[in-house]
Parts: sequence; C-alpha cells; structure tokens
Amino acid sequence: MARVVIVGGGFAGLTVAARLAKLRHQVTVLEASESLGGRLRGLAWDDHVWHLTPQTVTLPGVFRDFFRKSGRTMDRVIDLSPAGPRRHVVVRGRRRDVLDLPFGTRGAQHDAVVEAFGSDPWSPWVDSLGPAWDGLRRRMLDEVYDGALERPYRRLLQPRRTVRQAARRAFRDRRLRALVLDPVRLAGDDPAHTPAYTSVWHYAERNFGRWRFAGGMPALADALERRLAERKVEAVRSLRAVDVRYDDGAVSGVVTDDGVVDAEVVVWCAPELPRSYREPSLVRRIPAPRSLLVLREPLDLPEEIVVHAELPVRLWRSGPQHWVAENRAGGDVLDVLASAGIDWRSLVTARRDLAPRDLVGLGHDGWAWRGWRAAGERPGVGARHGLFFAGAHAHPGSAPELIGLATAAVAAHLGEVPRR
Repeated sequence: MARVVIVGGGFAGLTVAARLAKLRHQVTVLEASESLGGRLRGLAWDDHVWHLTPQTVTLPGVFRDFFRKSGRTMDRVIDLSPAGPRRHVVVRGRRRDVLDLPFGTRGAQHDAVVEAFGSDPWSPWVDSLGPAWDGLRRRMLDEVYDGALERPYRRLLQPRRTVRQAARRAFRDRRLRALVLDPVRLAGDDPAHTPAYTSVWHYAERNFGRWRFAGGMPALADALERRLAERKVEAVRSLRAVDVRYDDGAVSGVVTDDGVVDAEVVVWCAPELPRSYREPSLVRRIPAPRSLLVLREPLDLPEEIVVHAELPVRLWRSGPQHWVAENRAGGDVLDVLASAGIDWRSLVTARRDLAPRDLVGLGHDGWAWRGWRAAGERPGVGARHGLFFAGAHAHPGSAPELIGLATAAVAAHLGEVPRR
C-alpha cells in the first residue's frame, strides 16, 4: 500500500483520491480552504451562487468511468442530460451572422452551418480531425505524459503548426476561422503559439456532445465528496501545502504551514505549484475579466453565447436571470455586447465586475502555452520519482473532462495494491 497525499480538494483532487482509494492506496487530501470542491462550488454573491465557468462538459464517458471505477455507477448518483446549442454571433463591421451550433451529431451541425452561412466547409474540416483525436487520446490523454511523442504521433499531431495556421489553411471564410481561433483567445492563449492539435476539441464536442449535470457543478461536488466518504479517504481542511519534500531524489512528504505530512506519492492538484518547482517553459495565464449580471427578467436564449468581434466575449447563464460575461474585448462589457446587437443595458438590475486579480485568487489563472508544449509538468518525469501533477494548471488542460482523463491516467499508472 502506498501512502498517497493529494494536494488540493477541487475536482482533480477529489477524483484522483477516490480512484486511488478504490485501488486500496492509503489516501489523504489536503485542502487549503474550509470546504471541498474548489471551483465547482462557484462564488456566492447577491444571494446567489455564480458559476465562473460554463456549466457544460463533453466526453461524458470520462465521468461515467470515474463513478463506475470508484464505487456506484453515475446513473445511481447524479443525472446527466444533453445541453442545448451554443450561439455564435460573428460581428464584421455592421454585419452580424448568428449560428446556433448544436452538439452530438454531424447532420445537425451541417444543417445549422448551411442555414447560417450558406455552405458547410465546417463539417468536412471537423471530420478530418478524427485521426488526430485518436492519436491525441491514446498517446497523450489516456496515460501519464512523459513529455516525448513517438514519431508517428508527432507527425500526426503536427506540434509545429499553430491553431492560427490551421484555421487559415482550413477556411477562407473568416467567420469560420473565428469559431476556431476565439476559443483559444478566450482561454487566455495566443493562437500564434498554441498547437494546432488543440482544435480536435471541436471534434470531441460534435461527436460526444455537451452535457449538463442535474443541479450543476455544485451537485457534482456534493457527489464527489460523498464518494470520498464512501471510500474512507481522510480529508484535512484548512491546511495549506507549500512544497514537496524529497529524500535521495524520491518524494518523502508534503510541506505544509503546520509541518510535514509523510508521503510516498504526491499528486499535486492545487493551483499554486510547489515552491521548489521551476518550469521555464510555462507562462502564467491571465484570466479575462468577468461581470456578474442580474437581469430584470429571464430571457429565452441559449445558455452559452460567444460574440466573435475583434476580441471575443462569452456569456453563459448562471441562473434564471443570472448571466456571467467573460470579456477580453476591453471596455465596458455591456457596451461591447450592445455593439454586437445584444443590448442589455436597460435590463441589468445588479452587477459585479471581477478583475483578473480577483479571479487569480479564486484559482482561475493556471498556465498558458509557450511553443507547442503542454501546460504543467509531465507527471512522473525526472529523478524526483513519486510526484504527479493534475488539475487546471497541468497537462492536459483545465476542462473537467480533461482533468478527469489526467486523474484516470495517474490512477492507472500507480495501479492497484495487491490484496494480502
């Protein structure tokens, strides 16, 4: 039995802890705050819990796999239902084109793009991403990433081609280019440096759909916390971990504000990296400002809207009359939306603006791309055996489904403790 310490009690920490406990490891979770769940819990303001990221996920199999391999199956714990389309408003001068892009089927996407733009070069391009998705999934998402790509996968994923180059090569229509480039900009990355293979996310969304948990992400956090209790995982709250201790090049413990917790394996899932860790290839990602908007009345709109202007703005519903606006365009977000034909200036009854520094404090920064390398350390690399990274700050990314793949890979790498 390995003594495993998980640093961070967010989605990454809770899922890897439950998986490893089911594999009969001795697991302890260290959480700096008073509650588990991290970003899944949202932000309380104005008698409402606000979700500071969109509340839908893709790759539902990742979540079903977690619940099945850590205890009771997901359908006995929490319901998952298909989400509606995402609205794209493409602004070019005075022209505004609206595309309600559905997920889960090729035919529905084809019909929507033809209706909005008159033709459909989008679907053939998404089709072409299939081999890249297969290679990415098998070589970089389903196993602990060692930082080296085998030559066939390296050629397939084309790490030297950027998203910007891929979009320009695929589409003459700038409206479709915006659908590829703006998700990268909204994430805080530069399309001129982000690897082209990240575009396979469009393939995943189309083929696996987007889904919503009944009760939202807080309900998922509750389900994960119950699973930890069922697996008898020790969760220590209000204890901040700051570094990892090593003896003879191997992990021996976690340094906290209150001493050292012994460990043979450490899975670091907290947003702040260990003090002794240095990775020159990483760049701190600066989150976009967000505005919490309370409207006078509910609006009959899709739950997520992306405005593709000179710089993008994204909106998502966080309650019946509650919306969050993520604004990388600069200026007042309501004025930016009004220029795109979404004029809510007379509908907003309450508002709170969150600056990047506020979001960093809530764990919404993470690390950005530099060149083609993935954010975060490649788990298990180097002489410091026994340290793994998972979560929003680490490879392969910050989306819950990607984090779920990372924690599954860590659990598979460590394996099951034999029965005595």
